[in-house]
Amino acid sequence: MFSIRMRAEKNEKHISGAETLVEKNMISATIMELAQRALSHEKGEPDFINISVESLKIPVKKLTSLPLILTHVENETEGKTLARKLLLELGIPKLCIAKSISLLEKGPANGENMRGAIIMDLNGNRLEPDVVRGIRASHIGITEEASKELQTAISDMRLSTFYTYISDALVLATKVASVKGTLGELCWSDDPSYTAGYVASGKMGYIRIPHLKKKGDPCGGRVFFVENIDPGNYINEMESAPVLVNRFGGIRSFNE
Repeated sequence: MFSIRMRAEKNEKHISGAETLVEKNMISATIMELAQRALSHEKGEPDFINISVESLKIPVKKLTSLPLILTHVENETEGKTLARKLLLELGIPKLCIAKSISLLEKGPANGENMRGAIIMDLNGNRLEPDVVRGIRASHIGITEEASKELQTAISDMRLSTFYTYISDALVLATKVASVKGTLGELCWSDDPSYTAGYVASGKMGYIRIPHLKKKGDPCGGRVFFVENIDPGNYINEMESAPVLVNRFGGIRSFNE
C-alpha cells in the first residue's frame, strides 16, 4: 500500500492539502485527482504543488470510523456554545477551551493559519515544536467500501455537497482519537466558504457542528487536547503510523 499526499501553496502560504492510502494500481488516478483538487481550491490557484508517493514499510492499522453525529445550530455563537459544552464534558478545562477558540479565531501561527494542528495540554501549554507548521495527523485513508457507506449515509441527510469535507475530517479525527493520550479535538475549517467544524473524541464520536465561524472568515485550524503524553512519541505516531478506515461507524442526530 502507498501513501499519497498533496500540499499546495501560493506566495509561500499554505492553501490546501489532502492525502490518502491506496494500492499500487490506484496511484496514477489518485495523483491526478489530488492535483485537480489543488488547482481548483477556493483560495486561488497555487504557484507550488507538491505530491509525494511513499511505499508503506510498516503494517497499516485498520479502524472503524468514529460515529458521525449531526447537530443543528443557527449561527457561530450557538455553535461555539455547544463546542464549549462538549469539551467541558470531556474534561477539558475552561482555560484551555477559551485559549483554543481564541487561537483559531485569530490565527494560531502568529496571526496566520497553521498547516497542521496545535497540541495543548490541560494547563493550556502548546506542545507542538513548530507553532507555524504544527503537527499533522498523516498517513491516513479510507477504503472504497467504507467511503460508499459514508456517502450513502450523508446523502440520506442531504449533506452530499459536503462529502469531501466530512470524509477527510472524519478519517483524520478517527486517527487522532485512536492515539493514546488524546482526550479530544476541536476543529473548524479555514476555507472561507465552509463554516462547519467539529468536536471529536473516542468517548463521544465525531460531532459535526454546522456553524463555528461566519461565512467568509478565512481563519480556522485544529487543536488536539492531550494528557500524560511523551510529545516526541505522540507526534511520531500521529504523523507516521498508517491508519486506514475500513468501516463506517454509523450516523445519528445529536441529543443533548
